[in-house]
Amino acid sequence: MLSTIRQKGIGGFWFEGRLSALERACIQSYLNMGLRYTIFSYGKLGNIPDGIVVEDANKIVHYSMTQRLIYKGKPDLSHFSDLFRFEMIRQRDLVWHDLDLMIIADKALPEYKDIIVREEQGGINGAILYVSDARIIDFCLDEIHKLLDRELTWGQTGPRLLMEAITKSGRQTDIYNHESFYPLEHYDIWKAFHPGYCEFCKEKSKSALTIHLFNNILNSIGMWKDMAPPKGCFLYEQLEKMNLLGLFKETYPEKVMTSILENFQYRQNGKALGIKTIIREIAPSIYRTYKHYRR
Repeated sequence: MLSTIRQKGIGGFWFEGRLSALERACIQSYLNMGLRYTIFSYGKLGNIPDGIVVEDANKIVHYSMTQRLIYKGKPDLSHFSDLFRFEMIRQRDLVWHDLDLMIIADKALPEYKDIIVREEQGGINGAILYVSDARIIDFCLDEIHKLLDRELTWGQTGPRLLMEAITKSGRQTDIYNHESFYPLEHYDIWKAFHPGYCEFCKEKSKSALTIHLFNNILNSIGMWKDMAPPKGCFLYEQLEKMNLLGLFKETYPEKVMTSILENFQYRQNGKALGIKTIIREIAPSIYRTYKHYRR
């Protein structure tokens, strides 16, 4: 598996701006293994690790296309990244990697032509992706171009489209199980930052090559990614093992991180209702009561 990545090289996308310490650590985990890593960007980048190749994203997809994939009435970068990764694979023959994917072990996994990974729930997750069949890539790109300037549904240009392309190609395609690349699913990723779940994460990740840190979830949690996770948690141990803790400004105190994660869990479970949510919940009831007594 690593020989596929080593042979092809890795490609990723960052629109512009500074990388946080956590993204830098993810990239450095690959550079430390001697792997080639190219980041495509539309603007100036900051805090780039030594050894990274930075290229103009316009060479793959012109900037104007960032405005033409529409979700909820606005240009959507997530759908655009689907277009970009397919084009990058077609034009440069690189293995696509999201910048929140960290390598945690050098496992001797089976050698496949394709790197397509299924999530635990059954769908495809494109955080790491390589498709060798040009017909599948061409089908996906043709379909995306048909959807330009139209309102999209979530995932319409990504995993669902890729599965449709594979099915219509009639080709038998090997697909990895999530344990190899995404051992912690999105609903569990917070546990990688909690010392109380270190053993849980170790057990889940014992046969994994990488871990997907789900940047969108970390943003929802309110994680400051220039601070290292607290000592004793799974991710801290991985960063320490790879000598990457020096990339971070400080380390989260365990009590602070525990409070942040508990707050996130409350919000996920609906226990921390904001005022707007409360109003939405009680307003219909008040109206019904008013109508009842007014009669």
